[in-house]
Amino acid sequence: MIPRDIVKAVNSLESEPAIAGVAGNGSARPTIVLVEPDPYLGFLIRLHVPEATVLEAPVGATAEQIRAMTPDLVVAGVETQPSPIQDLLAGDDRPRVLAVVDGARASRTTIPSAVDGILARPFVPGELTRAVRSALGLSGPLHEETGAPPTTLERARSWLGPARLAAVALSAVLEVAGAQVSARRATILALAFGYVTIRLLLRRPSIVADGADAAVAVALLAATGGELSNYLPFAIVVCVGIGLTRGPRWGALSGVVIELGSLVILINDLSNHRVGPRETTAWILLLPLLGVTGGFASRVWHIPQQEGLDVLVEANRVLSSLYRIARSLPGGLEIGTVADAAVQEIRDAMRSSAAAVLIQEAGTYAVVSSYGLRDPSSLLVRDPTAGLGSVIQGSATVVRREELHPDNAAALGDFDCWLVAPMRHEGIPQGLLLAACPDEHRHDSNKLLLQRLGDEVAVAVENARLFSRVREISIDEERRRLARELHDGVAQALTHLRFELDFMGRHGVIKAEQVQKEVERLSRVVARASNDVRSMITGLRSSVSAEGLTGSLRSYLSDLRGLGGPEIVFETRGEVRLRPDIEAEIFRIAQEAVSNAMRHAGAEQVKVSLIAAATQVSLTVEDDGSGIPKRRARK
Repeated sequence: MIPRDIVKAVNSLESEPAIAGVAGNGSARPTIVLVEPDPYLGFLIRLHVPEATVLEAPVGATAEQIRAMTPDLVVAGVETQPSPIQDLLAGDDRPRVLAVVDGARASRTTIPSAVDGILARPFVPGELTRAVRSALGLSGPLHEETGAPPTTLERARSWLGPARLAAVALSAVLEVAGAQVSARRATILALAFGYVTIRLLLRRPSIVADGADAAVAVALLAATGGELSNYLPFAIVVCVGIGLTRGPRWGALSGVVIELGSLVILINDLSNHRVGPRETTAWILLLPLLGVTGGFASRVWHIPQQEGLDVLVEANRVLSSLYRIARSLPGGLEIGTVADAAVQEIRDAMRSSAAAVLIQEAGTYAVVSSYGLRDPSSLLVRDPTAGLGSVIQGSATVVRREELHPDNAAALGDFDCWLVAPMRHEGIPQGLLLAACPDEHRHDSNKLLLQRLGDEVAVAVENARLFSRVREISIDEERRRLARELHDGVAQALTHLRFELDFMGRHGVIKAEQVQKEVERLSRVVARASNDVRSMITGLRSSVSAEGLTGSLRSYLSDLRGLGGPEIVFETRGEVRLRPDIEAEIFRIAQEAVSNAMRHAGAEQVKVSLIAAATQVSLTVEDDGSGIPKRRARK
């Protein structure tokens, strides 16, 4: 359960209103506009750049609409359709722009050179935060790993170095204010100053450095009078510092160790009545209690809040990964394409060292796509009740090496732990997803990711199977259509030509005028056959060229005009580039509609309209022919 105050604090990052100030857009705070609708991206920016107001642009927003939001920084996806980056970069008063790309596809993605920075998925919070703050011109100390502004605890820890130096300086004042400083004490003071100076320069905390602090404190107290030493301020700073960095137990332990170092002196002073029982008791309790106090301060300042934020960050990491899965898993029309995309998502989202997609065919599950496996071809699942097969009717789970069939264990390599998720669509098993356990501490979130990916891939695999069956039917239908056209057109023309030539051969010599007429008539027969062949070849051209949908359709209709028949009018407005498979599908639809109009409508004019706007395309094919009879239309 996330503490309510933590949730409220994070929510306030999203809703805190701006106050009067000096941002470049005239408002109190710099404004960041997200054109990339990734919830994890927005969460990270709101969390680590609290000085900024984060707004989300509406889906399909144009560059003019984004500029109207007066952004200081625009974070936009290069693959967002339509991407406004190029339009935003035009002009002198343009905002700063960070481009978002998928790390796995970055090498294949065209990124405008004028952008002010690039953010690659999966996001590393520290790098993302530094890039955003740098683009906005925000200064101030940042956390070394997360890139976020320091917390109260981090600021307290950062002051430990100066505090050690100040404590030794106070000890020096006490030394000078007391009796005459001996050469021995001057040497000890110089060594103490040298040590704290080195510790100030070497800021990175470590258990070795904390141990060295405690050892130096023990030596200083033991060499200069124990509980009456002028270096007591340094020992206090050491105990509190270890408590702040290591927690209450280590803080208390450091206090006990420092006191044990001067225990002999304490006993001697107590026996000689230099100190009384009260002073002795206070000394025994002082340093351990200060260490415990520092440890509990670290918990009050940091631990509860960090635990809550860790939960929120983990939840948003899962949300972002699910978002990417649902958005980037292609609606592939080939099972191999779908499997390759699923494996890539496992690599990107889970950072797994090995993964595989097994597809079910005739009751056997075999690898279609994988990486990191020793022998993918020998990984087969036939028994639905044991090993990997036991997951088929269940949900995502962890499978250990000892639970696997020996052959499958050998095929999977040296990995001892696997996350396995079933792929089912409407209760029908489609396959299995396997990922080598990437992080033992994130099994729950990774199982959720893998199961969600399995559900998405199962739908895509079923679509690929359906498409394969439809394609087989379409290929068969196309073969029959070609056979009919060849029979009704070219075959009959060739048969007619053969009969005529046989007739001329049987009747011997004929007059020159008749020969001329026969040749002209047979030439017309050959021309009709040639036109039929050209028409069929034109109908088989279904790919969209580099000219795009509009250019390809214009070339296709121009070829049809050369075949004779009704007048063809092509009207186009706007231009948009869609995915190649979508453009090819629209092109095939236009082909079929125009072909039907030319063959069956008896029309004098066929009008084709292609209207493009934003991410939408409207295709209309009209003719002035006879239309569909009412009886057939009702059917």
